[in-house]
Amino acid sequence: MSKQQSAVFWILWFVFLQSAFVVHFVIGGGFPSGDNVADPMPAWLWFLCFVPMVLAAAVRWLVIPKLKEQQKLLVAMIVGLALSEQPIFVSLFLIGADYPQYQIAVLMASVVSLIQFAPSYATPGYKLDSDGSES
Repeated sequence: MSKQQSAVFWILWFVFLQSAFVVHFVIGGGFPSGDNVADPMPAWLWFLCFVPMVLAAAVRWLVIPKLKEQQKLLVAMIVGLALSEQPIFVSLFLIGADYPQYQIAVLMASVVSLIQFAPSYATPGYKLDSDGSES
């Protein structure tokens, strides 16, 4: 992969990472503060927040190492980044102001999920072992 192609991967990853915070500030009005309401948050909301991040981790660690073509690698990276960022929208629109501490937790988990997609795999000189795993 050329340096220019690698730069595209890094720029896209950086834009997705920064957009996690921008979305939270523009749509959410900044970091939420205060205490959660006394009622526990419904389990289905937790499901909507964490399943996409589990799927993103599967894309990153099971799919991406097996891909050799740049175009397929780029598509897989974007799908994984979108899955990683989706919980932020769930936290802003469905969790809402009732659970501000959970919104912050979802944002932090989503950012960690986004960080795992740092495109070292798209950097010139990056090597895969003979079995397809990263070295």
